[in-house]
Amino acid sequence: MGGLDLAVAGVADRTPPPALAREVFVDVPLVVAAVPEHPLVAAHPDGDAVSPLERHRLIGPPRGAGMRTVLERLCAGAGFRPQVLFEAATPDALARLAARGVGVTVLPGPDPRTGLRALLLSPTRAPAPARPSSGGPRGP
Repeated sequence: MGGLDLAVAGVADRTPPPALAREVFVDVPLVVAAVPEHPLVAAHPDGDAVSPLERHRLIGPPRGAGMRTVLERLCAGAGFRPQVLFEAATPDALARLAARGVGVTVLPGPDPRTGLRALLLSPTRAPAPARPSSGGPRGP
């Protein structure tokens, strides 16, 4: 059976599994994005974007995706479960649905996509995983 030397994945947990080492090479803030006339972005141009999400239809990544896990944790911290009505697997697909007015989405930011207005999601960055102290895989 073959082995895996390298994988690129979005994760939300700080601690890697014991047999793996990992390196963060992209760490960007998450943003809430919607069309400019959407009530959420119109009402909260500079404010906390987590709590108001409770009242809006969400377009999100599928369960198990790193961004979805971060979204669920941030919403739980604000006292609610996000109501994700539509799912899409890629940030581009999420952005296209939001640009068509389907709802609000969470995207890696900070730059808004064409046709969208973005608010920084508070906290502004997903928790970054701790960097391993030694390079290479850790043995059992």
